[in-house]
Amino acid sequence: MANVGNGVKTHNAVLKGNCGWAIDPVHWAERAIASKVLAEQNDRIAQALQDAGEDVILKGGLTLISAVTNITVEQRIYRAVRFLPVVAARDRRPLVNGLKLFMTEHRSSKYFRYAVMTCRELVPVFGDIRDAIQQLSRRISKWAHKIYKKYGMKVLYRGIEFTRATAAERDAAAAERGRASDLSNSFGVNTALYHVHANVLYWPTRVVKPEEWPQFLRETHNAMDAEWRDSGAVKKVEEIVKYCSKPADTLKATNDELVWLYQQTKRLKICQPLGDFKLWLKRLVDRREKVVRVRVGQGSGELMRVKKGKRGGASDDDDGDKADDISEANDHESSAKETFTPAPPKEEREARDPPANIVIGLSLPQWRHTPWSEPMIMVQNYNADKLSDEDGYYIREWQREAREWWDDASAPSPEDALEVASVALESVQSGADMSSDDICEAAQVARYIVHTCSSTVPDIESELDSIPYIQPDEAIFEETKSPRPLSIGEIMEGPNAIERLKTIANDADQQRSMAERRLRGLPTLREAEARQTLERDFPAGKSVVASLMAEASGAPPVDPDLAALLSAINELAELQAAA
Repeated sequence: MANVGNGVKTHNAVLKGNCGWAIDPVHWAERAIASKVLAEQNDRIAQALQDAGEDVILKGGLTLISAVTNITVEQRIYRAVRFLPVVAARDRRPLVNGLKLFMTEHRSSKYFRYAVMTCRELVPVFGDIRDAIQQLSRRISKWAHKIYKKYGMKVLYRGIEFTRATAAERDAAAAERGRASDLSNSFGVNTALYHVHANVLYWPTRVVKPEEWPQFLRETHNAMDAEWRDSGAVKKVEEIVKYCSKPADTLKATNDELVWLYQQTKRLKICQPLGDFKLWLKRLVDRREKVVRVRVGQGSGELMRVKKGKRGGASDDDDGDKADDISEANDHESSAKETFTPAPPKEEREARDPPANIVIGLSLPQWRHTPWSEPMIMVQNYNADKLSDEDGYYIREWQREAREWWDDASAPSPEDALEVASVALESVQSGADMSSDDICEAAQVARYIVHTCSSTVPDIESELDSIPYIQPDEAIFEETKSPRPLSIGEIMEGPNAIERLKTIANDADQQRSMAERRLRGLPTLREAEARQTLERDFPAGKSVVASLMAEASGAPPVDPDLAALLSAINELAELQAAA
């Protein structure tokens, strides 16, 4: 994989290396379902804000075209509303990856500690939560300055979080902990109360003497003027870098409450890198790098620095627009000799249709539609009817190149990958106890049960009963070919007729047993159709022999046990020999 110095990977090298990267289907399905729930929660909150007059959904939008599976998905673009789950997840990911790599490279990271600092007073709904957040942030900044001068401790990160619960719920929670609480009388039983606190990461740069530690704890308590807890050494970065608000809590809020929360948190710095970590992130930005998990061998990958790609998919070596964010404008360099044209009025600009099919570029591979990662072609204001020849060429070329990377990674065909995704989703949603191997085997069976001649890729999240099944004369397994029908006369005329019939029966039973094992992991909705196909294409050994006997005697086939069949055949052979 190509480097650009100091262990930094190029965007194009990671694009190729990460394509076709497989993860566990069960884990992928769990993540996909969680992401879908998060997106639904996000849409409900965003739409409530829109209905209340807050313009949080930007016009236009982004279309993601899967470079391998060719699935097209429309994606909304939101303003930086920190409690919107999709925005929070988008902002959290680079911070988590960055902090993990920062700690991996830092020789003293084993001494990093984190603490939770709270506000003394709860904030009732429609109160001044903005002031509470600002006051807590200022106290942490002053405390950070003081402890560095006195104890040599550096504060590296501060993340604000606020929880929501009614007064009655908080009273009940306090009672479970054995504490007295009478918030219901003070605020009203159903009044929503917000509790603001901060997760803080700090680094003791020197050994703290035994007599200094109690003094440090006492001074910190006085500085916070509220409850705080030192949580010890950092075990998991995700425990520190969290969402500012739990989506389940936010969904309980009324529309008026959501508008209040949006206005109160607007433009606040909720997640704030500080000190050495802030400088480390700034150097990444200056060098146009980001932290990405890169596939290494067959493992889970490693976090590495990756050079940001150019707009429009330009080569890493080309000079291109330095803007990386999709919301930034295109390259606007122009000749000084060109005539300046003033912009039309705002009303006229808004009345015009936005330019269609602005091809932004190729994203790094994602596990968006299957357990195998693939790049996404990003197009702003996508309109297939207005797609120019040039834009269509770029999209087709990227798809061709991505398919080569996908095949080089030994990933399955896109159709097989989508079938595995479909079975994994249904398995997790139904609560079936299926391993990854079970899912892959069931998907293999389903690929030959389900009719797959559609000219479009099926939606893996659609209802499974909407997928057409194969015609009755099609086989379960693609590699299974119907053998030439056996004649009892041919068998009896040959040597070792009884042994041949035993072998035929055993082979039939083995094939049926193998098919039954595969069908055992098939989801419930497909079991009945699969069972019909099994009985048709994989008869039991005794049934095969019974059919041969019926052919010899001219009588309808019966279903005795195999021993009786073989005994009857033996008698038939003796009679033929005597004749």
